[in-house]
Amino acid sequence: MKRTIVTFVVVAIATVLVFAIITGGGRPQAEADTASQAAPAVTEAQSTSTAGAAAPTNAAVAPAKEVEPAVQAASTPPSPSAKQPIWQAKPASAGAGSMIVGGPLTEADARIQLQLTARGAGIERVLFAQQWKTASARVAAERAMAGKGEFPSDDERYRLEPIDTLAGQSVPLLAVHSLIVDGVAVNMFAAAGGASIWSAAGDGAFETVVHDEAGASIVKARRSFTISRHELRITQSVESLDGKEHRVRWLYYGPGDLTLEPGSLMDIRRFMIGALLSEKRDPGQSIVLSNDTSMVRSSVVSQLEAGQWDLWPTAASTAEQRTLSWFGTTNRYFALAIHSGADNEKGIPSLRAAPAVERIQAQFGDPLATGLPIFTVVTSGEQVIVPGTASAMRLGVYAGPLERRVLLDDAEPMSALNMIGMIVYEMGGCCTFCTFSWLANGLVIFLGLLHDWVVFDWGLAIIALTIIVRLALHPLTRSSQISIARFSKQMSTLKPELDALQKRFAGDKARMQQEQMRLYREKGMNPMGCLGGLAPMVLQMPIWMALYAVLYIAFELRQQPAFFGVFQAISPDWGFLGDLSAPDMFIPLPISVNLYLFTLESINLVPLLMGVVFWLQQKYSAPPATALTPEQEQQQKIMKIMMPIMFPIMLYNAPSGLTLYIATSTFIGFLESKRIRAQIETMDLLKPGKKVGKGLFGGAFARALEQAQAKAQAKQQRGSR
Repeated sequence: MKRTIVTFVVVAIATVLVFAIITGGGRPQAEADTASQAAPAVTEAQSTSTAGAAAPTNAAVAPAKEVEPAVQAASTPPSPSAKQPIWQAKPASAGAGSMIVGGPLTEADARIQLQLTARGAGIERVLFAQQWKTASARVAAERAMAGKGEFPSDDERYRLEPIDTLAGQSVPLLAVHSLIVDGVAVNMFAAAGGASIWSAAGDGAFETVVHDEAGASIVKARRSFTISRHELRITQSVESLDGKEHRVRWLYYGPGDLTLEPGSLMDIRRFMIGALLSEKRDPGQSIVLSNDTSMVRSSVVSQLEAGQWDLWPTAASTAEQRTLSWFGTTNRYFALAIHSGADNEKGIPSLRAAPAVERIQAQFGDPLATGLPIFTVVTSGEQVIVPGTASAMRLGVYAGPLERRVLLDDAEPMSALNMIGMIVYEMGGCCTFCTFSWLANGLVIFLGLLHDWVVFDWGLAIIALTIIVRLALHPLTRSSQISIARFSKQMSTLKPELDALQKRFAGDKARMQQEQMRLYREKGMNPMGCLGGLAPMVLQMPIWMALYAVLYIAFELRQQPAFFGVFQAISPDWGFLGDLSAPDMFIPLPISVNLYLFTLESINLVPLLMGVVFWLQQKYSAPPATALTPEQEQQQKIMKIMMPIMFPIMLYNAPSGLTLYIATSTFIGFLESKRIRAQIETMDLLKPGKKVGKGLFGGAFARALEQAQAKAQAKQQRGSR
């Protein structure tokens, strides 16, 4: 009875641990509702600057509603005795408002479209021409491209847009916070009462003029947006209007939190940094790294709660003399990243983010039910504005999918900047260490080859991968099953002798173990032979984990149907296996039910079929019967019940591509086991196999047992003296 209870407890604990690994610790939990320090506001009266952004003060300054949103202090507070000038920016002309950049999204070569706003001269939203919120919308769009229907509305298109508020205000993407002119920070976001500071200045361009207290013009600032395929280009220029030389810096909002997509099992958003090694380690300054400088969102939250605002430069980057190349944020499938955007004379993009990006700080936004959103603020390098000229500063922006094909395209600057590093096949929570990201990278490439050159369908590619893995593991599977069968048969024949040894040496465990080892050697038995049966499953677990990360994160599989979309051809509204990165959605339910372990939103067929296959395997692929104690028989019954139930529950809401892989692998394993069993029945299992002490498992077991026996005998001898 005790063994039965222990077995049940072990299986239950294993179930919980595997479920935690599969789901990455469950759905995203709310972050702390309060931070240890609130980010201070920068107002017009508190805004002189020296060499860039200084550390924020401890006290929070609550901004008035008519002042720009709160931002990390990018200035050193002025001396109380010094009289500070108050400069203001005003629209250069009438006609402020919003504008559209980019052609119609229904064109075949369209990529993105921008909706700009005069509020901070920022981006109200980025609409994608070929990316959709749901698989059904994607199918409808493909049919429309083929002339078989109408395009879904723009509301169905995937977009990047402000998702949270800062100081009660929505902040457009990459909006300008202020322009620091000769040490004076001038508000560039919005004037009192929400009046516009920027005015339209042509297609995709805004401009504004900074005035002194007397109303005289000092400088004119201009900001323009252009699109080149997946790349946005922002040109920021400042022109001197008073005939004097000026020193200016731009202070603008950088990439912050992106949307956490509905249905996400975990929060895998990241803050990504690409950096160049020091010139000593990389004299050519041509290698951009991101693997050791990027941060998961939870670590940034912890950093902000500790009052550490700087994301770049950090103490480590300064000590290692690293140079910033680009900075971005990602969610499950998309990214928003900035870099200098400057081209040299050969047309190659600059690998250095400066002067467009010199310093990056982060801060919390307004509290939400799900936690505290994160905003970032970027300080540019200083520019010297010479009278009679306009000094331009270019900012490159990638707003697009985390798609290998795009990020590795030599025609795009993202390839030269090594932004492929933004794709990280790691899950959040407690299973980050066990995702095997190196294996996931290989699986993506291999699955792509199968899809592009062999089967031309992602579902069939997954099945082909399953077959290849099972073929590769077949020799090991066959050997392990033969070892289990041989061990079971030999144990049956040895049971009377082992029982006699237990009675004879009931009071001397060390002697009994010695005699058991002697008996194993004489009979040519390997005591570790039964463990060999676990090897195929153990070797497949990394593939399962890596494939889970691939199917959950890889953009290539996002909204991709299985089997050439045959179920969608039957009915366009039927979502069954229409998205291999989501549950199979065989029968959607009108309501969702929270079952604690997962939320039931649909009847998913593949996990249920997987449970049936597990049951068949347990029933018809069991090892040959041996003499078992009542406790051992009870343990086997528990395992036969737990396995077909445990895996479907754990994987019920997992990507259908993963459940398809496991179900197919289990079914092939069932057929494989039947064939191996037929071969075993023709074999003489009592024929001696490998001697104990030879082979990996046997040798390790023998050595460990002999060492334990030696220690026990030595201890017994010391006690008898």
